[in-house]
Amino acid sequence: MWGEMPVIGPAAFTFLVCYFRSFIFPAVPIVLWGDQIGFFSDGSRIVSGQLPYRDFFQVTTPGTDLVYALLIKCFGLSAWIPNLLMAILAAAMAWMITLAARRFMVGAVTAWPALLFASFIMHGGFDATHHWFSTIAVTAAMLLFLDDTSFPRAAGVGALCGVAAFFTQTKGATAVAGFVAYLVWKAWQDRTGAGECARKCLLLCGAAAGVFFAANAYFIAAAGFQPWVFCMIVFPLKYYSAPAMNNWQVIRDDFQRQGGAGRWISYPFMYAAVPLVYIAFFLTMRRQRKSEPGVHWHQLLLVALTGLGMILAISDSPSMKRLCTVSAPAMILLAWLLSRPGKAQAAARVVLGVAAVALAIGPPLHAQLRWKAYLDLPAGRMAFEKPDLYEEYSWVLANTNPGQFFFGLPPLYTPFRMRNPAAIEGVENTEYTRPEQVAELIRALETHPVPLLILSRSESLLQPTQRSPSDNLDPFRSYLFKNYHLIRTFSTGDDVWQAVDARH
Repeated sequence: MWGEMPVIGPAAFTFLVCYFRSFIFPAVPIVLWGDQIGFFSDGSRIVSGQLPYRDFFQVTTPGTDLVYALLIKCFGLSAWIPNLLMAILAAAMAWMITLAARRFMVGAVTAWPALLFASFIMHGGFDATHHWFSTIAVTAAMLLFLDDTSFPRAAGVGALCGVAAFFTQTKGATAVAGFVAYLVWKAWQDRTGAGECARKCLLLCGAAAGVFFAANAYFIAAAGFQPWVFCMIVFPLKYYSAPAMNNWQVIRDDFQRQGGAGRWISYPFMYAAVPLVYIAFFLTMRRQRKSEPGVHWHQLLLVALTGLGMILAISDSPSMKRLCTVSAPAMILLAWLLSRPGKAQAAARVVLGVAAVALAIGPPLHAQLRWKAYLDLPAGRMAFEKPDLYEEYSWVLANTNPGQFFFGLPPLYTPFRMRNPAAIEGVENTEYTRPEQVAELIRALETHPVPLLILSRSESLLQPTQRSPSDNLDPFRSYLFKNYHLIRTFSTGDDVWQAVDARH
């Protein structure tokens, strides 16, 4: 069935799967958490006249903030924006990887990468952040190189890598490394000469750097070169990995947080299959390349190097979410490996196909049929799948007003249209939160009337970390205990702190 569909078929299937995971029929958005809400909030700050690096802290390049700002400018601060955006991004990825698969596969197997994407990858990567925007740009660059590596295409690939870096600076850089490696390998295979290869590599790198700096020039000028360098280079290198979610400990934490099918199907599949697929491909290529000259080895190698380049960008903190966003090339190679003749491949196709269909269709069906409640929030009507979250949002709705200043949980800013007076969205009791940021936060709380703070599990957050001399929150703790008092703890673990002068 899939094999006879136009290339848009897998993309449409992926869109519907994602849409009904994040909307209750026909169009009520489900409350989503995750990093996408932080970028959504940053987009609203840009619309209000603020800029990253100058007015609020950001450790990635500003592409994602600008996309959300544009959508808010067009449609208002509406709760459905992140939900629909994720479905669109997923459909775009499914369309591109299907196009890639059709370059060296025929028949129904060309839809397999999109099916694996809609099931295993979307199960763990359902978060419309910079990771997906940069991955789309890198995948587009890969498609540009699949047919030819001419000078114009090398320039185009470099420009797309620059675009990718405008969303995720590390992925843009590592993608350039992967494409340069492919150019070198192809020149060696085709015996085209070192000079031509060097010129193509320089053109690719130059185009990437040119687009990257041109796209960032306005923000560098607005914030200053030193603050930009600190946010883009110094902070990621020195402090980004301090929380467990930003280093290898995240693998353990992710497994503990996963529930149901995610823990026992999607999680082990992604962490095992992705590296094993690349190993299996390179072994197959080494053994069969000469005996199977009709196979498009060059194109398959390009897919592999593209995927490995993106994996390199997340290798220091390979969370499930980050791994999923760079795994589409691995799904293409997996489909190709399983399309080869053999009893083991045939059995694997059946087992994996059944699991993929169940994992793709199960979550949207569950979302539509399970318990739900609704609230009309300032950003629009939203659906809740968890009673404890519904309780918390109901309380916040009754005790806040749109436009008021608020500090705490990032997911609460945009649904209630509240304003964050500080440059940072939250605090960590690690060196991720810098002393100067704590001082700026206190100044912001003193300058603006902030009647409420909502902090996640503040009992542990507000306890000094004896084991870590890099815990910089003591001034914030002193200010909080002096000026706020705890008035409520939700079953979610979130705590409400009310200003002392706001007591009734």
